[in-house]
Amino acid sequence: MFLSDVSFADILLEGLKVVGMIFLLLTLVNASEQYPSIAGKRWNIIVYGFILMLIGFAIDWTDEFIDYEASAQTAYLQAFIEEMGLIGGLFLVTFGFKRWFKFISRFLGMTSNNRS
Repeated sequence: MFLSDVSFADILLEGLKVVGMIFLLLTLVNASEQYPSIAGKRWNIIVYGFILMLIGFAIDWTDEFIDYEASAQTAYLQAFIEEMGLIGGLFLVTFGFKRWFKFISRFLGMTSNNRS
């Protein structure tokens, strides 16, 4: 179940990605509590996207010491969860920021320079 050849450098570096993402999420949640008038549904989409990315990073971190390749089913499940977390999270963050920037521009009374 556990790998016999463990790279502590990979465990440390990929663990730092997970810790960094946790701090980012805590910052986003704190910002939404401090400024509820500019948070909301659009902001929640961004947070959910980063949560999905955190899941992908966490699964990527665990494969440094858990042997998912021992079974084809667990290898496919691990790859699916990791990639869907990262890809799905990236799409949610992108979509959320696009909607949030439109909301903020209206909130601040700004007009778009887009001429199309």
